[in-house]
Amino acid sequence: MNLHTSMHANRAQHAVNIAMAASLWADYESVHANAFKEQNLQKMVVVNSDGKIIERNDDKAALVSHANGTVRHEDFLVIRDMIVEVRRRSLTGVNDLKAAGLTFSANISEQLIGFEVINEFTAAKQEMNPTDFDNNDSVFTEDYVPNPITHSSFTIPWRQEGFNYKRSLGLAESLRMTAERLDETIFNGNDDIAVTYNGVQAKIYGYTTDPNRGTGTISDWSLPANNDAIVTDVIAQLGAMHADQGGVPNDSVILYVSNDFWVNFQNDYKTTEASRTVLERLKAIAQIKDVKPAEKLASKNAVLVEMSSRSVELGIASDIIALPHTKTNAMQAQGITVYAAMVHKIKSDVNGKTGVRHLTI
Repeated sequence: MNLHTSMHANRAQHAVNIAMAASLWADYESVHANAFKEQNLQKMVVVNSDGKIIERNDDKAALVSHANGTVRHEDFLVIRDMIVEVRRRSLTGVNDLKAAGLTFSANISEQLIGFEVINEFTAAKQEMNPTDFDNNDSVFTEDYVPNPITHSSFTIPWRQEGFNYKRSLGLAESLRMTAERLDETIFNGNDDIAVTYNGVQAKIYGYTTDPNRGTGTISDWSLPANNDAIVTDVIAQLGAMHADQGGVPNDSVILYVSNDFWVNFQNDYKTTEASRTVLERLKAIAQIKDVKPAEKLASKNAVLVEMSSRSVELGIASDIIALPHTKTNAMQAQGITVYAAMVHKIKSDVNGKTGVRHLTI
């Protein structure tokens, strides 16, 4: 509400779109251009609360530096917030697990989340008159993962609580820091957290660190000269997952790649197929559900993840929320903590097979 009352409606709506719609972050340049094209303005402008242009510049840094001393405080904070969002990339790991329905409720008071691992059954039989009934006893063991609280805090000086500090200078960044830490853990785990239970140390492993993950070697996908090899490599690695890791259904695997690989995926697959990019060719593979960049993957790394409850699930005790601290006096700075309590678990079957395959050159 503060955003809309302090700014011209069109600029405010634009800022809301950038702040709230993750799908727009990657397309910021085109979205920004479309938002201002009817006014025939340069790409970056500063306007006051009445919509009057008071500064324009193609250089974001120069514009913000000048705007800091010329626009209303609330206007500057919104402009700064938009630039903060632009320089961030959208997150992937946590959101993809949620979108696939691979989540379950957990208890925030519990420090460990348990998962069952069942023994392997014998093959089913077919008989016209069944008389031989196998005794497939269900033998369960439990595998645990720590359930940490991920958090980021900030304070607002008491005399500035009336401004949009709560939104622009603190809350947005704390939200991003918390979300990025969760995504970091999905891909790389967290070696600093380990909880011992019943004599066994439970750790948080990621797609690139789980000891039971499959591994494979690929060519350097950042080089356009290897574009044809990219598709060959992916097909070969999917075949290895099928043979060595328990099978891969069609339309079930997301391929996550590091940023240096992702840049090359936008190039033409072959010079004779100029209308088809490497990305489009990869998405045409039957088992591939999607191909995405993952900021938290190290350079020249990729991961194939089967999006199935038998491969990975996300336990959610608390989604990302902001919690204001209770003040003991009126002049005390207002503290706010953004936190979440959720953790993923990469699952292994009784034979130690997973639906995750880590690829490196």
